[in-house]
Amino acid sequence: MKTVLSIQSNVVYGYAGNKVATLAMQLQGVEVMPIHTVQLSSNTVYPHYDGIVLGAQQITRIVNSLEKIGVLSSIDAIISGYIGLAEQGEEILEAVKKIKFYNPDAIYVCDPVMGGDINKGSSLPQNIIDFFTKQAIKYADYITPNLLELQILSNLEIKTFNDVLNAIKTLQNKPIQAILVKNLLHAGKTTELFEMILATPSQSYHLARPLYDFPHRPLGVGDLICSLFTAHLVNGQSQLAAFELAANAANHVLDITKQQNARELAIIDAQQWIKQPDLKYRGTPLAL
Repeated sequence: MKTVLSIQSNVVYGYAGNKVATLAMQLQGVEVMPIHTVQLSSNTVYPHYDGIVLGAQQITRIVNSLEKIGVLSSIDAIISGYIGLAEQGEEILEAVKKIKFYNPDAIYVCDPVMGGDINKGSSLPQNIIDFFTKQAIKYADYITPNLLELQILSNLEIKTFNDVLNAIKTLQNKPIQAILVKNLLHAGKTTELFEMILATPSQSYHLARPLYDFPHRPLGVGDLICSLFTAHLVNGQSQLAAFELAANAANHVLDITKQQNARELAIIDAQQWIKQPDLKYRGTPLAL
């Protein structure tokens, strides 16, 4: 059995961060060790949300305790997502270094959560943005940005599909095994479909699946995709297969969520499709 240390946000109500990642990876037979960077009542798009940020040194203390009981060598991957303090980012990188000392084959998957609306930009403090753009990018084996995050990481304005490809090329100068762009939005080939890209040093792939019309955009889709991509990688799937499996599972979840006219992802009702998705949508090779 493979094990993933997942360091990201958690919500009591709904499905985002560790709340969605834990179940999704468990359905792939992966042991999950979740550390919550923040514990919130709900996603911040809801009015009157409340919660706490995990204080400085708490991630380090937890990881050190895991070291003392001898489990760090069993960790096959580390996911980092939303962080509430820049100091948490520094602690995550120290955890990555420590885990790779015990298991050099462990991978670090960085989901550089900085916002979802490319028109509004990121509302996070500059020191958190600096963590992703100046530090995490140097240590990540895989990154899973959305379009806004790709723009921030590459420091290039993205308006077209070619802009996306150019931004990817900029990041491929860094020691990253693959870049999964989770949503191309207006910079895709068409506005009629939901498009994604997986870019590796040797080959890149474009995948398009249905775009569902929701009155309120469902939350946690990116967290779901990142966690499933990671689970399939540690379970021995190729990068392309992990990409396709994650994308098709997310499509099933969104299809069922749309049928229920729900705002939160229908994870429980879609669990059979998360576990074994129908691979209807495939990655098409791209020339970068």
